[in-house]
Amino acid sequence: MNDATIDHDFLSGGGEMGELIRAYDWRNSEIGAPETWPQSLRLTVRLVLNTRHPMFIWWGPNLVQFYNDAYRQTMGPERHPSALGQRGRECWDEIWDIIGPQIEHVMAGKGSTWNEDALVPVTRHGKLEQVYWTYSYGPIDLEGGVGGVLVVCTDVTDQHMARERLRGESERMRTLFEQAPGFMAILRGPQHVFELTNASYRRMVGDRPFIGKAARDVVPDAEGQGFFELLDGILESGEPYVGRQFPLTLDEDGGQRTVYVDFVYQPIFEPDGTVSGVFVEGSDVTDHVNAQGHLRLINFELKHRVKNTLAMVSAIASQTLQSTVPDSRLDAFRGRLEAFGRAHDILTAETWATAELLDVVSAALESQNDGRISWHGADVTLGSKQALSLSLALHELATNASKYGALSVAKGHVDISWAIVVEDQQPQFQFEWREIGGPQVDAPTRRGFGSRLIERVLAADFGVDPELSFAPEGLVFRVRAPTSKLREATTSFG
Repeated sequence: MNDATIDHDFLSGGGEMGELIRAYDWRNSEIGAPETWPQSLRLTVRLVLNTRHPMFIWWGPNLVQFYNDAYRQTMGPERHPSALGQRGRECWDEIWDIIGPQIEHVMAGKGSTWNEDALVPVTRHGKLEQVYWTYSYGPIDLEGGVGGVLVVCTDVTDQHMARERLRGESERMRTLFEQAPGFMAILRGPQHVFELTNASYRRMVGDRPFIGKAARDVVPDAEGQGFFELLDGILESGEPYVGRQFPLTLDEDGGQRTVYVDFVYQPIFEPDGTVSGVFVEGSDVTDHVNAQGHLRLINFELKHRVKNTLAMVSAIASQTLQSTVPDSRLDAFRGRLEAFGRAHDILTAETWATAELLDVVSAALESQNDGRISWHGADVTLGSKQALSLSLALHELATNASKYGALSVAKGHVDISWAIVVEDQQPQFQFEWREIGGPQVDAPTRRGFGSRLIERVLAADFGVDPELSFAPEGLVFRVRAPTSKLREATTSFG
């Protein structure tokens, strides 16, 4: 009688492999008919057939094989369905040097084995494939000994390759970080503990034991020069700071030397919005300070370095935070970097001192204008600090309008205007952003980054409080400031 005609409850289910196992001529095999199998084998076969995790059985001294549908998906036509009932050594001779000792270990009663992310090449579809597995070999009991081996496994090749790509990308980013022409460092916590520094930073400050040590302990000679206070302020406010031609006096060989630096202190945010550290980037501009006649060369070099740095910061953020921070927050971070970069382009086109307002508006809204933002106004020249802060404010306003305001609906649009008017015999600069045709506007219940930027940064840079009006017909943003404020330069932003 063929086994296919016998109703064996323990062989029920199992999809395609269940049918193949029930139809197999076990009676004429070396392990005999299913009704003669020991209870441990029956239970294990039933377990294997009724799980969706890849599993495999080797049974008896010749390692007769069973497997389920999930394992079948990992095999090529070279082995399925011929592997069913076949002896293990005959089936897997090409990799027996890898798996043979592990099987012998289990069969000898020495316990289970465990391999994680292990390379075990197999032939599939006519070629040898480099396959990575996470798997365990466990004993199947038989009368106080071991009758067979249960294999529980997962093909983790895709995950392995993804980790390798990520590891390679991370290493490449570390190399770029280390070799970047500008100095860089990452400081963590209220004590500003050094997590990373690059070669340029170490050359500028001097060869000191940085990593894992607090900034005040590593560079005590910087005490009283404003840097530590700025770092404390970044952690408290969460706002970036940009310094230009900032002097730093360092102790060296019994004397002192002064370097001048252009730098950015950028807060590092955690998923919950807290600031955990500061990213430091900058350039040693001592030679440039000593040779002011080379202003155009300075502008070109800073533009090149800052652009590369902003791109690197965006890449590092993606690699480090993609698994913990929502894509929307990463996109917002990149958008602010891009807005900063566009304003930087305008300032370096001529000098660091001034920028034309028309250029600032056009550049700030270049990537966000689908034709529904229009602007007009007189010829107005802004100082560097107003150009940077207004550019970032326009980016925030446009982003908010696209999500919640006039630009979130098809009929909505934004009108921007500015002018120089005389009030009380004094010339005044007036700037207005007006949203029209959008949904009804309600004042927000909490202030986000954009609101804080507009209220705090613009207020500082223009010397007046900007106006944000949440009228039902649309948001209106206004700045009114004496024209004397427009060309005042600054060495800081934030």
